[in-house]
Amino acid sequence: MISARKTARLVEQLRQAEWQPSKKTDAGRECEFRYQPDGWKQEYRFVALRYEKEREELETEESEQYQLFETSQYKYRVFVTDLTEPIHFVVWFYNQRGGAENLIKEANNDAGWRRIPRLASM
Repeated sequence: MISARKTARLVEQLRQAEWQPSKKTDAGRECEFRYQPDGWKQEYRFVALRYEKEREELETEESEQYQLFETSQYKYRVFVTDLTEPIHFVVWFYNQRGGAENLIKEANNDAGWRRIPRLASM
């Protein structure tokens, strides 16, 4: 499971998708579709969440989170996955993985594990 990067073809897929209310996530709408990006050998399941921009956000066009990308009216989180579970589970799973990766990063950087000298061969 990975988060998708914004491309013109992917944005077009998002515009054509059948969006449903997202009752079990923090998004306003959700969808899923099969899509094969350029250079990929096969198509995959794409899961997307759509958030309407607030008025202030419409005026400023910067995004703070790497897994979000924007169009003029919406922000999106898009995941590529081979999981078959419902969308809310896929989102939860990705969020848990992201939290674990942050803990590992903090342990490596904050605890100084990278600064421990290697022991000489005995």
